[in-house]
Amino acid sequence: MNIRLEHISRSFGGFTALDDVSLEIREGELVALLGPSGSGKTTLLRIIAGLDAPDAREGARIRFDGAEMDLRAGARQVGFVFQHYALFRTMTVFENIAFGLRVKPKRERADETQIRARVTELLSLIQLESIAGRYPSQLSGGQRQRVALARALAIEPRILLLDEPFGALDAKVRQDLRRWLRRLHDKMPVTSVLVTHDQEEALEVADRIVVMRAGKVEQEGTPEEVFHHPKTAFVMDFLGNVNLFHARMEGGHTGAMTQVRARPHDLEVSREEGSGSAVRGKVTRVQTAGAAAKIEVATEGGETIMVEMAHDRFKAMGIAAGETVFVRVKDARVFVEDYTI
Repeated sequence: MNIRLEHISRSFGGFTALDDVSLEIREGELVALLGPSGSGKTTLLRIIAGLDAPDAREGARIRFDGAEMDLRAGARQVGFVFQHYALFRTMTVFENIAFGLRVKPKRERADETQIRARVTELLSLIQLESIAGRYPSQLSGGQRQRVALARALAIEPRILLLDEPFGALDAKVRQDLRRWLRRLHDKMPVTSVLVTHDQEEALEVADRIVVMRAGKVEQEGTPEEVFHHPKTAFVMDFLGNVNLFHARMEGGHTGAMTQVRARPHDLEVSREEGSGSAVRGKVTRVQTAGAAAKIEVATEGGETIMVEMAHDRFKAMGIAAGETVFVRVKDARVFVEDYTI
C-alpha cells in the first residue's frame, strides 16, 4: 500500500498541529515519524488511520495506492498498535488475537478452522505458542505488546500504524522488541508507520525517518541520511548529543555568526596544543562504562564539551580527571544564523 499525503493541515482552536504537510510512504516501507512532543506526529498518524480528518483546505488530499481516500476508519484496513496494549483482560492470548477476525461482517468472516489456523500462525510468528491460553494479566509487558501486534496483523491490514508502541517498557525490553519488530517487518513487509520520540528506536528500526517539528516536516530520509547529513541545526541536535561552538564568519559585511556543531565522537583530545585551532580545558569527569569512553571537559569560558573515544585509545592515553587537555574538531556541521553585530 502506497500512502500519499498532500498539503495536510490540522488545527485545534488556536493551535496548529499540522502545517501543510506533504509526504509519501512507499509500499512495504517502515517509516518512523520522529519528533518532540507537540510536533504533530500522532495527529498525522490518526489522520492516516481515519480517526481524525485534516482541515478542509484546497489541495488537501490523502491517497492510498493513488485513490483518494474518504472512507471511514473501519474501511481503511488499518492495523493499530497503541503504547498501552489495549488488550481485552477477560480474553486469553488466543482470543485477543482472534478478536478482529471474529467480529468481521458475516460475508467477510472466515470459518472457525481458518481463524484458528491464522491465529496459530501468528502465535508462532511472535513466538508465544506456549502461552496461548494465558490472560493479559499473566504476561510481561513485552509479551503483551507482541500480542497486541499480532492482533493488529490478524486482519491482514494494508497499513500497520504503531503509536509509541514500546514507550511503556523498560530500556532492555524496548531494545529487544525493536530488533524483533525489524525482523518481523522483514518477514511481513506491510506498509508501516511508527510514531516515536526515541531517536535510537527510529534509527534502528526504520527504513526511512521523517523528522517533525512544530507541525512541519523538518527532514526526511534514510537513518544514515538524517543522522550523518542533517539539513538543519534542529535535526542534528535532536538526533543525538551535540557540542556547540560559536565562530564569526570571515569576510562579508554582516558579521554573521556561525554555529559549529560536532558530535562527541567527532572530537579528539590531546595533551599538547599543537598547531591549528584547539580549545583548552580541564577534564572534569571520565566515564568508561559503555561502548565508548566519555570525557567531560570544562573550557576556560565555562562551557562543557563532551568527547567520546574508543576504549583502546583512552587506555593508551591514560587520561584522568583534573588534567588540562586540548580539544580539536575532526568533523563538524556548520549552520549560519542571522545575527548582526
